[in-house]
Amino acid sequence: MKLLVHAEAAPLRLLHAAAALALRGHEVTWLPGAAAGVPPPPVNVARDGRALARTRADVVLGGPAPRGAALAGWRTGAHAMVLALDRAAVLRWSWIDRLAWHSLYAIGLLEPAGAEAMRIAPHGLEFERLALWSDAPPAATPDATDPDTEILERAAERALARHRSRAARPAAFLDRDGTLVVERGYLSDADDLELLPGVPLALQNLRAAGYALIVISNQSGVGRGLFPLARVYEAMARLRRLLRAHGVELDAIYFCPHRPDADCPCRKPRPGLLLRAAEDQQLDLARSFMIGDKLIDPETGRHAGARGVLLRSGYGRDEERRISEVEPAERPDGVFDDLASAAPWLVREAEQRGRA
Repeated sequence: MKLLVHAEAAPLRLLHAAAALALRGHEVTWLPGAAAGVPPPPVNVARDGRALARTRADVVLGGPAPRGAALAGWRTGAHAMVLALDRAAVLRWSWIDRLAWHSLYAIGLLEPAGAEAMRIAPHGLEFERLALWSDAPPAATPDATDPDTEILERAAERALARHRSRAARPAAFLDRDGTLVVERGYLSDADDLELLPGVPLALQNLRAAGYALIVISNQSGVGRGLFPLARVYEAMARLRRLLRAHGVELDAIYFCPHRPDADCPCRKPRPGLLLRAAEDQQLDLARSFMIGDKLIDPETGRHAGARGVLLRSGYGRDEERRISEVEPAERPDGVFDDLASAAPWLVREAEQRGRA
């Protein structure tokens, strides 16, 4: 995503979470406020009106007064807005502020301590457009692993998805290692992440066919103690930036950091991450595909009500030999050499479903 931070009067919780989104690979531009400091790169800074005029954004992030944030959003072509709200500020809103709130698809993030008061008297705000920050105090510095960073990222993604359409979209759920990037075992160094040939063009074609692009990955190296959670975010940030250089923007990334024996409902082949993504990103699972180089990938898709594709890249050739061992209901709907060769078939499937 391209995010614009309207820092004027924004609370520290939002500012640190917004700066941390740059560490997750999002393109973040900072519009300084009178009292708000500016984080270091990779955050960009629009220091004056001319720089702001050159900035394009998908979502604007800001404090509890929507007027200034919405104005900055209009100037940068933003489609959605996420604001840190509190009840006292909402009570002070003028009719112009309320108009500004409704001018973009807006989501408000509340402190947990003030949530009950807003539930009793929401002051005209829709509950579906309100969410909570974490119970933890704000991070002392921008931290990609902080729960508030996750909350802000998902709120921005939800706002953008709901702006696009109230109709659910199909998704291409994409495994990472061996599917998008070269398989390196437990990849722990972002510099080792390398796109497979043909991946950017394949993703461009899938996007053009109407698929949301969602990465779904098991990252048990964290649970096994092989590397910290921050390393996963560094690698995922590099993935975003490598694809962005080819004009491809991922809609979202979800991963499970737990060991196989943790019985986590989000670890493939269990469908937790796909179900969560479908709710967050407004996706039609019946028209979606889970794509990867292991048989658990199409199996995960089937468990979520989607279809599945096995690729021979990565571990896929060895996995293909085991298809007969898999229950018929969990076998892949298609097997292809790599994502580049699978993309034309997926595009045709989208076109046929669209005509049905």
